[in-house]
Amino acid sequence: MRKMVIPLALLLGLGACSQQQSASDTPFRPTATIQDIMDAEVDPSADFIWESVAHYSRESGIEDKVPKTDEDWEKLRLATLRLIEGTNLLIIPGRKVAVSGKELDREELASEAPEDIQKHIDSSRDSFIGLAHNLHDAGMEALRAIEAKNVAGLDAVGEKLDAACESCHRTYWYPNAPEPTKVFDEKAEAAKEAAKAAEKK
Repeated sequence: MRKMVIPLALLLGLGACSQQQSASDTPFRPTATIQDIMDAEVDPSADFIWESVAHYSRESGIEDKVPKTDEDWEKLRLATLRLIEGTNLLIIPGRKVAVSGKELDREELASEAPEDIQKHIDSSRDSFIGLAHNLHDAGMEALRAIEAKNVAGLDAVGEKLDAACESCHRTYWYPNAPEPTKVFDEKAEAAKEAAKAAEKK
């Protein structure tokens, strides 16, 4: 009986160690910073989506820029997927705001230094994740419009993407910046109303 107790205790100890190790391990190996992910994936993808539908005032009248070919829509779809998956990359545990000692764009940051942003994110992790999820959800709405080749819907969702981006930036990157002046955009408002009407049909 005594001979069996020692191996059993050893096995129990090893099992506890194994559980402890698996709980602390993570499959992620974050290398890029949040700023890197923004510069490499999120910002370029969002810009590509915003610029895919545009309205230019010419001497001859209003000129509309919209995706027309299957290739145009496919490029948009891939850019939107990069934005959507970029939101997951932003919230990977261990992801740092920026390389230690690196100065970020002061105009963009307004009053926040990288170390201040890091402390803010670390102290309100759930909020940061929620804001990233908001951008993910707006990206999903854009993806649905793209897959349906719905120009009005794509145009309308641009404002939601902008609001999702700004809500995070104004929480962490430049919380002390003054509120931007809002300008009424008649064309954008008309597009939003058209998208709402299309959804009801």
